Amino acid sequence: MSQHISLPDRLAEKATTVAQSLGLSLEELLAIALEELLIKYQQAPSADLNLEQKMKVAQRGIKKYQQALAELAQ
Repeated sequence: MSQHISLPDRLAEKATTVAQSLGLSLEELLAIALEELLIKYQQAPSADLNLEQKMKVAQRGIKKYQQALAELAQ
């Protein structure tokens, strides 16, 4: 299965640098990172997220909600 995702430029640049240093493609690095995050989440759904991480998740949700409202208003 193939999925296209969009990353902020700064994050994509950092991830690309790390991937190259490990001899991986960006897609391979992202798959590994996502798999590790999902394993960690399954073991302790929200206990491992600190307040800053929880706030980032909430802010992303709010931003997506605002974008959806703006699209509906057009």
